[in-house]
Amino acid sequence: MHPVRLQPAAIEEVVRGVDGLGDEFEVVVDRLGETDRIKLKVEILPEVQNRQQEIEAALKDQLRLKTNLAYRIEFYGLGSLPRYDVKAKRFKDLRKEKG
Repeated sequence: MHPVRLQPAAIEEVVRGVDGLGDEFEVVVDRLGETDRIKLKVEILPEVQNRQQEIEAALKDQLRLKTNLAYRIEFYGLGSLPRYDVKAKRFKDLRKEKG
């Protein structure tokens, strides 16, 4: 099995291009058995909470097109995710910790 290779710029472009999401996000890669999994944590704007399924579908479609990878999406309220001044801290690879 080949390890997942993230494309941070592509992920950021998709998140910032989907209406209804805040600017902050976090990506966590872990491993279940031999399978790498990617979780994308995003902030949803309060006024579009009722459109969460629609936004999730658009986000997954765009991510698949741009990165050719599948993501598990987790939504958080605006202001809930940590603010990072260094982009690299948004990307957490937990595969090393289990290996």
